[in-house]
Amino acid sequence: MNKDIAWQELDALAFNIFNKVEAKPITVGLSGGSDSTLVLLVAHRLRELNPNFKILACHCIHGLDCSDPIWFSHCKRLCKSLDIDIVTPRLNIVYGNGVSPEEISRNERYNALLQNLDKDGYLMLGHQADDQVESFILALKRGSGPYGLSGMKEIVHDERGTIIRPLLNITKEHVENIIEALGFNFVFDESNLYMKFERNFVRLKVLPLLRTRFKAIDKNILRSQKLCSYEHDLAERYVALFYKDIRDDIGLNFSKLDLNDEALTLSILRRFCLEYMQMPPLLNLLYEAIDLCKSSNDQKGKILLDEIYTLRRFREHLYITKEIIYPKKDIYLLNYNDVLTLGSASYSLIKCNKDDKGAFTNSSVYLDFSYVKSTKLKIRSRHKSREIKKLFMEFNIPHFYRDLNPLVLDEDKNVIAFSNLDCVNNNIEDKDTYYKLSIKID
Repeated sequence: MNKDIAWQELDALAFNIFNKVEAKPITVGLSGGSDSTLVLLVAHRLRELNPNFKILACHCIHGLDCSDPIWFSHCKRLCKSLDIDIVTPRLNIVYGNGVSPEEISRNERYNALLQNLDKDGYLMLGHQADDQVESFILALKRGSGPYGLSGMKEIVHDERGTIIRPLLNITKEHVENIIEALGFNFVFDESNLYMKFERNFVRLKVLPLLRTRFKAIDKNILRSQKLCSYEHDLAERYVALFYKDIRDDIGLNFSKLDLNDEALTLSILRRFCLEYMQMPPLLNLLYEAIDLCKSSNDQKGKILLDEIYTLRRFREHLYITKEIIYPKKDIYLLNYNDVLTLGSASYSLIKCNKDDKGAFTNSSVYLDFSYVKSTKLKIRSRHKSREIKKLFMEFNIPHFYRDLNPLVLDEDKNVIAFSNLDCVNNNIEDKDTYYKLSIKID
């Protein structure tokens, strides 16, 4: 490839992104290898087109390889030649706990990159077409469905921000040809030869053998990947038509689901989990969730989705929660304008109308978590007293949230409200300002 063609190729990559996004700061994940080097050049070209594409290169130091200083020096020189600022966070990589070395390293890199990402900016990464092919094989190995097989997207907007991968349509060989023709160099990562990494095994052993027998295997895999992406997109649109009626303010109302329609049920459960999780839940966990819906055991029914989230059921709803830490069984003072954090919940007083459930006139109260659930209360919405445990059932409060709900006491330690659910005093005196308890669960 001659230099003029290489510049045309670089321009094409830059203008492709330039026409799809607003001009905002870019953080480039820069290893110093060929892929990330070309991505840095694409970002540099974007900055030439519009100075609002400010660039920050982020070179992560793994601290596991004697070649780290070589990579560090190369990236510093490259950024200096392009007048690009660079940060070099050192990762804390600890292998073990049944997690693959690749996943641990990848997670640490992403954390470092996201920490150096401008609030409304873009993270730009160097994945290319060969990475797509390898990812497809690895997804097959894991038994992934259309979502996992569909590969990476050029531009992704998610909870991490906006991630741009401008090289997905060109191969590794093509990337290297462009860089060399432009007169730049790059460093070869020796860890790409380590067979302990699954991706390296696929790259160095599996794909060369497939290419020997099937000349068009890369092209066909990329086509299958795109078709999987289309199928997944269409399925998601179909699922969305049902999901909006099943997902409510409480959780997922599975009573509206035909649990024998396995395909739709699995898709809806996966969509529900992805509201909280970054990665789709394992298929066996979704089958466990279906069994949980069919069960009648609210008290023991829960599924650990990952290290953070748990799927639980209560009556006809599924809930996804983090680990719940309950307040100690004690009495706590809470003043208006204060926020009291106890366990997994934060408590405050908010202004409300007199007729709001749980309304009272006190701007300073006590929160009592030491009560016994067999205690009887006469709340405003009932004519007779009833045990607290039965009131929880009446208000449809899941058993796993009940210990987060206190009794609200006045300055004389008299009960004036049952959490934020209803007040105890039927005759609230007329005042200009009324309050109620607000509970926010982490």
